[in-house]
Amino acid sequence: MHVRNAALATEDAIRRGKVSAADGRRVWVQHSDDEGLTWSAPKEITRETKEPHWRWYATTPGHALQLGTGRIVVPANHSLPPTGTDNGTEGRYNGGHCLLSDDQGATWRIGYVDDHTDGYINANETTAAELPDGRVYFNTRNDSPSPGTRADAHSADGGESLVKPFRPQAGLSAPVCEASVLQLRDPDLLLYSGPADPGFRALMTLRASTDGGTTWRPAHTVDGLPAAYSDLVRVDADTVGLLYETGDFSAYETITFRRVPVRELT
Repeated sequence: MHVRNAALATEDAIRRGKVSAADGRRVWVQHSDDEGLTWSAPKEITRETKEPHWRWYATTPGHALQLGTGRIVVPANHSLPPTGTDNGTEGRYNGGHCLLSDDQGATWRIGYVDDHTDGYINANETTAAELPDGRVYFNTRNDSPSPGTRADAHSADGGESLVKPFRPQAGLSAPVCEASVLQLRDPDLLLYSGPADPGFRALMTLRASTDGGTTWRPAHTVDGLPAAYSDLVRVDADTVGLLYETGDFSAYETITFRRVPVRELT
């Protein structure tokens, strides 16, 4: 799944409502029948997956997931028109949602929507994992200026709704940045990857939770270099894969893949 907009349509213009629907953010999906060697032609699904008043729009940007039921869950986010008097934040209100498919990606619909714009939680890029008890754990970048830059929530119905709206997750000190979560089955461990310096995109660190994301502990520090976006994958029984942005002097010099032994995380 991916999103497109016209080449000259800037994010700021889209957020401010200055771009037509045709040139704004539009949602597309492709599939592969040969493990990613070749791909189908893109199919547009904007009408099914984006509300007309949403402006900026993005899926994941990490991996999606398929639940034990077969349902596909794609975390996503959107921006909202301003409410009340414009105080310089026009178009900066974000909301979180997810996309659901129960027929292997043939059709799509919107699942939960969390549009709490109270200035404390401003959900943006979101990542998700299915916990061993069947709940879906969502962890989101929080663009609000309030203390703490991560927030999380749980769904008990496969992403249809949230048990409670996103709330701050004080156990994850981090800069405002995308992150990734991954649930291991053996051992039972929920992992989080992201930069751990609270004020700067640096110090890529894996953290672990044994209680479904309620509490977290440091599990593996990659290094102290600049680092930004990341994604996690289970490579095999003994290894977790980490794909992330990094560099010696900037977080955007290169994209690196590292293998982390599972034994170092437990």
